[in-house]
Amino acid sequence: MELKVTKKQNNTTDCIVCGLHNDASLHTRFYELEGNIICGIFHNENRHQSFPGRMHGGMTSAILDETIGRAVMIKDPDQWGVTGELKVRFLKPTPLGQDLLCFGKLISENSRLFKGVGYVETLDGEVVATAEATYFKLDLDKITHVTDESIWFKEDGNCPTTIKTNNLSLLDTLEKRFK
Repeated sequence: MELKVTKKQNNTTDCIVCGLHNDASLHTRFYELEGNIICGIFHNENRHQSFPGRMHGGMTSAILDETIGRAVMIKDPDQWGVTGELKVRFLKPTPLGQDLLCFGKLISENSRLFKGVGYVETLDGEVVATAEATYFKLDLDKITHVTDESIWFKEDGNCPTTIKTNNLSLLDTLEKRFK
């Protein structure tokens, strides 16, 4: 299924997931999609490996955490969260040296918390990991003192008009399991 891209989210300079000036980062670009879905597109390298040819589970967890956590920003771009709990299920080894997609969705929220689910898939549509997570809502000034636009910025460049996934219904399945 192809989903329409509605907006590109900001990147940072130094984040391990989306930092564009951090050599160790996944350099993930995040896109808001129709249906209030978030998608992160990234390319992993040998520096992200555990065993040869496999991405480290911590890096897979990090991309799921960041993607699901950003889902709340679709509705409120000024809302931020800090991870309270992240449960990851590793279904298959995450391959190295290729483009991968991570999808996430907000499933519930109240004044203090929000919850979401997500998955990582290959470009061939093979799901390698799923996650469910809970976040504490915090104002940005309680998380960091840095709000400089040179650190949190909208990257110039092309933005896809659509993004394809073969597993969109998995978000609904994960939501039912998590609630």
